[in-house]
Amino acid sequence: MKKIAILALCGMLPIPALAQDGGWDFSASIYAWVPGLGATVDTPFGELESKSTGGNVLDNLDMAFMGAFEARKDQWSVLLDLLYTKLSTSKDAPFGEVFSQANVQAEVTAFSGYGLYRSYESDHLIADIGLGLRAFKIDLGTEFESGDLGGDDHSFGGDRSWVLPLVAGRFIVPFNENWFGTAFFDYGQTRSDVSTWQGLVTVGYHFNERWSMQAGYRYMDVQQKIGGLDADLEFSGPVIGVTAHF
Repeated sequence: MKKIAILALCGMLPIPALAQDGGWDFSASIYAWVPGLGATVDTPFGELESKSTGGNVLDNLDMAFMGAFEARKDQWSVLLDLLYTKLSTSKDAPFGEVFSQANVQAEVTAFSGYGLYRSYESDHLIADIGLGLRAFKIDLGTEFESGDLGGDDHSFGGDRSWVLPLVAGRFIVPFNENWFGTAFFDYGQTRSDVSTWQGLVTVGYHFNERWSMQAGYRYMDVQQKIGGLDADLEFSGPVIGVTAHF
């Protein structure tokens, strides 16, 4: 029941609002995203790499919520996106018999805001480009469980908050009157070891001027030193949603 509740969480997918005559236009979606966690963390015992794959993604997903909202007027649009997820992943410890298992837990809140400009529009392609900011708050923990040689468990980690500037682009390809594809990308960096980027690719179907449905894949990467640990975190998984345009 816990996993079913997670899949039923409501959010909003950044699908472009349909053009109207003057005034503001809006779009919002209800969708489900099931992200897996890939983590590379430099610990005092060496580099730890672990990834949720296949059937263990749901087992390692503790909570997830995604919400977004878009408003558009003429060539300009404002997009706000909120991501919250609590994930864990584990693997056999790579350090011999001293430890039996290594665990990584990540609790992530990411809020992104964009200002987008419609730089190109035709019957075959629509392109939006813009700038934005992403604010992170991440609580990261690693734990090494004692192995055959006994001893104590060891835990490391902490939390950190920071903000990065972003460049973003969105491309919409109408395949015909009903079918369309959307690709959204952004990238931000302040230092060589502090960066983030994400990509969202979907294929959608317009039922009418108000309703559409879309399915695809979302990926986000985050690099930062958290709790004294150099970390590279990846969040990825399928997404499906229904969009209302108004």
